[in-house]
Amino acid sequence: MTEFSLNSLREPERHTLRRVSVADCRAQGSAMLLERAVQRRHMTPTLKHLISGISGLIVTGKDTVTVRALATDSRRVVSGSMFIALPGLRTDGHFYVSEAIDRGASVIVCEKDCWVPPNVTLVQTNDLRSFVACVASRFYGHPEKALELTGFLGTSGKTVACTLLKHFLSKDGPLGVLGTINYSVGGRTLPAHRTTPEAIELFGLFAQIKQRECRRVLMEVSAHGIDQKRVEGLQFRNLVLTNLTPEHLNYHGSLEQYVSLEREYVKGQAKGLKYFIAGIDDGRVHSILETAPESLKAKALTFGCSEGATIRASRITYSERDTRFTLNWPEGQVKLVSPLLGEFNLQNTLAAIACGYAEGLDPVQMGADLLSFPAVRGRMERLDVECPFNLVVDYMHTEAAYDKGLDMLRGLTKGRLITIFGCGGNRDDKTRPVITDIVARKSDIAIATADNPRNETIEAIFEDMRRSNESHDNLRFIDDRRAAIAAAIAQARPGDTVLIAGKGHETFQEFGDCVVPFDDRAVALEILKNQQWHNQ
Repeated sequence: MTEFSLNSLREPERHTLRRVSVADCRAQGSAMLLERAVQRRHMTPTLKHLISGISGLIVTGKDTVTVRALATDSRRVVSGSMFIALPGLRTDGHFYVSEAIDRGASVIVCEKDCWVPPNVTLVQTNDLRSFVACVASRFYGHPEKALELTGFLGTSGKTVACTLLKHFLSKDGPLGVLGTINYSVGGRTLPAHRTTPEAIELFGLFAQIKQRECRRVLMEVSAHGIDQKRVEGLQFRNLVLTNLTPEHLNYHGSLEQYVSLEREYVKGQAKGLKYFIAGIDDGRVHSILETAPESLKAKALTFGCSEGATIRASRITYSERDTRFTLNWPEGQVKLVSPLLGEFNLQNTLAAIACGYAEGLDPVQMGADLLSFPAVRGRMERLDVECPFNLVVDYMHTEAAYDKGLDMLRGLTKGRLITIFGCGGNRDDKTRPVITDIVARKSDIAIATADNPRNETIEAIFEDMRRSNESHDNLRFIDDRRAAIAAAIAQARPGDTVLIAGKGHETFQEFGDCVVPFDDRAVALEILKNQQWHNQ
């Protein structure tokens, strides 16, 4: 089977790039993720089996019908599918019921009353999200029960900490990793289109991981994934909470509601947890731990630079090449060198080491393994290219990430700090002027450009960004991202740092409902080559 990748959309001439629907990308990705798990099913369950014991259902039609596939996207429906009409932020699955029936759906599940022909069974529920998670687990044979799950929660740091723990555990055999950059299924890597997959995809991935005889799964758990019940029914062995700073407040409503969502999820997992691994240098995480029930406090394993942390860093030295520190744990201490830069990456490193320690790994050995850890793509990634200045790509997109990240780079930069940044469309517009102020104030040269405009115009996004409370003579607006990167590199001098922020690992830009290939790293290297910096 040909694997789908956004990189496959790249064409020889960048001026003739083909626009592809975001929904089509996600639909093709979903199909690829589920195909093998569905093919390996030995039994086709009946509707009666899948919905047995679920309260509040109204079933009209036969419950003896067999269900050959699950789908929340009408384009993925095949003959014998159960189509679940999930409402979304931009559309509603109820609009596509007729299309799903035309494609062969034998069961329709919805919250609203709708017409179906006599040969199709209608199931109505008042909680579609919980229904999907429960039915997906049953459809794939409860694969999660055979797996040891470690979940990474928090605003930032999940990807680096999760990837580093994978590096530490790699000697223990194959494992599954589900995160923002990709999904690793026992050695097979698939493109990720969500940090936490929808429930049907998630349990399909669990089934594939189990089939490949993996015992452990490391996964990033997004706040959206929690709120939309994609992870409902899962019991984690370990949960890691890195930090909590403002993010997606246009979705969550307020910082308090966002923090409450994370707090309640952790509390709900307390009974089955082995360890709750908490970053106590973050005030909000520390508060969650302090106010937690005793049953959760008893399972706490903390990390940070604060006195009292179970896994603690001391005697820290940051440089433009590495981070050096003394690692302290209850049984000893050791001096370590990390290739990961900056204070927040030190926190990510401590989080991964704390997880490894919880799993019985030797801190000294983890310290040795740390030296061979490659940079995580698009996470404070210093591009390996010969030029007289530093070129860094990072995924930062929140106020806190810009604040801490720019402070870190400022401390490591001998010359000027030049930052290319943008604000995503269909996101919290109140953060745009704040981020603009932070970047312009902490950079010598700031260039605002397109991030992922989505369904907003770049002009409207720029207008919000210009509503800052300060006047900045060092700030320019260039709507074309490639031109912005070229302008920054053209101004760079020996000793400077050029930071390309906002998109990190992403290999595309979103315009309306379409994506076009765009990789900050590849574009920057191409511009460097054309400007012949690599020869200097």
